[in-house]
Amino acid sequence: MSDEQRIEETASAIEDLLYMEAIRLEGEKASLSPKFELVAANVKESMKLTAADKSDVMKLMYYSLLIYMNEYLKMPKALTMAFGNDMENHRENMESGTLVTTYVAVLSEIWSQNKPQKT
Repeated sequence: MSDEQRIEETASAIEDLLYMEAIRLEGEKASLSPKFELVAANVKESMKLTAADKSDVMKLMYYSLLIYMNEYLKMPKALTMAFGNDMENHRENMESGTLVTTYVAVLSEIWSQNKPQKT
């Protein structure tokens, strides 16, 4: 994938996340929306993450996105769980897998840039 394609994919993911109200823009800086941040904080606590590495942050954002889709986007729980299971088993063969992976990467980057100093 070229740099231009990667930039377009990331810009599209940011647009989608803004539409879903999972993130918001404050001037030139992106942050997690209060609703998404609340979900992520609860998931982080239940996962018992402390000094999270990049892999842990990606998992945190992935599970938070699924929960957010269910709780705030009103995606039915059964559909959300089936989608999550399909993603975990077949992500590489799913077009939606690429989208969700990009969403999670964007959310992880925003989380990492905005996380409080104490973890």
